[in-house]
Amino acid sequence: MRLIPAERSANWWLLAGASSLLFSVLLWIIRFLVLGQPFTGMQAFRFMVLAIVLSFLFSFMGWLGAKKLWLLSNLGTVIGFLLMAIYSQDVTGWEDLASFVIFLEAVAAGFILGLIVEGVFLVMRLAKK
Repeated sequence: MRLIPAERSANWWLLAGASSLLFSVLLWIIRFLVLGQPFTGMQAFRFMVLAIVLSFLFSFMGWLGAKKLWLLSNLGTVIGFLLMAIYSQDVTGWEDLASFVIFLEAVAAGFILGLIVEGVFLVMRLAKK
């Protein structure tokens, strides 16, 4: 995990900004290009806010020292983007909403898995003492 910044490093906030931008662009691409929905500034803004909240939440956890949580949460988000893009193709009506719910489920699954892994490592560390 050498590529991941050190605990309490300012690089976490740079990483949060970069991932916010990347997540925003990916959400916009899926919504407005893959789904073919008309571009509206309000929806683009909402997706950007979602991306910023997720990115800064995950990076804050990494800044606190939960690097595995950060890694698994971002992995869940990337898997969520892939699933959302796959389920968004050739759909009409409620299916585009279902693809967004699948994205959120993948993000939540990554976050929960990260919490479990961090908890296991914490218990192992405390058991050694």
